[in-house]
Amino acid sequence: MEKLDFSRFLSVAKSDLESCLDVIEHSEKIGGIAANMRVHHMRFDGNGRPAIKPLAEALYQYIIEYCISCKNRPEQLNTRQAAKLTKEARELFRHPPNSPKNPDISGEAGEALLFFLSEAILEAPQVVAKMELKTNRKDEVKGSDGIHIKWCTEDAMIDFYFGESKMYQDVNRAVSAALDSVDGFHDGKMYKHEFNMVTKHFKYADENIRNAVMDLIKFGEPGPGVRINHACLIGYDWAEYNIDPTASLKKNVQDFRSRLLQDSNRLSQILNNKFSKFEKKHLRFEVFFIPFPSVQEFRDAFNEALN
Repeated sequence: MEKLDFSRFLSVAKSDLESCLDVIEHSEKIGGIAANMRVHHMRFDGNGRPAIKPLAEALYQYIIEYCISCKNRPEQLNTRQAAKLTKEARELFRHPPNSPKNPDISGEAGEALLFFLSEAILEAPQVVAKMELKTNRKDEVKGSDGIHIKWCTEDAMIDFYFGESKMYQDVNRAVSAALDSVDGFHDGKMYKHEFNMVTKHFKYADENIRNAVMDLIKFGEPGPGVRINHACLIGYDWAEYNIDPTASLKKNVQDFRSRLLQDSNRLSQILNNKFSKFEKKHLRFEVFFIPFPSVQEFRDAFNEALN
């Protein structure tokens, strides 16, 4: 099969992600299923605070790329066009009422973050801008939380990544919810609808690439040159963001990373336990764990950036 170059469609600069997020190199493995476990955390500012607001602002900088197809906007935007499209993109978000008594618990912040991770880390560009397909801004995006695509040189095939973003206070609940969603995605044959979306709403103006992808999807089913993956963002509350105000920033960050590295064993045990009971062993997974001082604080910061 001839190589298809999707990398030129990437829109997120890896340096933008790395300015907000760092990675923990761990040794834990997931058994019984093809799954990569990735552990990330927010970087810290000079006062030792996790970069929640900078992360939210970084996501906001990409809302045009996230929300609006390349074929529906000029390749080079002038100032007026950028302002107009930013306004259009902002209006696609739900903007639910948000107060201490009625907090926003929508998944839009997590979905935007998963787009960021899929492009910058998996190097898999978004292939359908699902946000612009909503007929009502108050609705949630149906199906997966994102569709991304990548060419696998080793196996000479296309990898599709269907997104699942789950942000809960409890990490166990978040993992269970993600796998339940994947189960429902396949049991309900939602993947057929998603593949049909790719053929109808391909994000890019390149007709040769679009036609090549369409040839590999027949009646909503993946052909021999297509592989299904699920990219899962697991955001959760973690109480270990406390710092010693009398210690140096370097020591505080080192201590935090040491605690998170140690906790990666617990995270792998959770994944292994959940996957041992998961029946669809043929699927492949990329699982991003990101602890937050509070997932609600991240949602609030994202809404503040939008507003």
